Amino acid sequence: MEANTSKAQLEVWEWKNTLHEELKTVPKSERLKFIKEKVRKTIEHLKLAKKADELMSP
Repeated sequence: MEANTSKAQLEVWEWKNTLHEELKTVPKSERLKFIKEKVRKTIEHLKLAKKADELMSP
């Protein structure tokens, strides 16, 4: 039986592999700082998008 993998899941796996390749030679503490900053920016972006949606709703 063949499982269907969503486009979103494939994108996540591709992003994860790319990030791993970019960071595999960077010391662990620096990798954690980098990832933490990426997460912070993503959360901020999602909050702004949610706020924009709320403002556009009647």
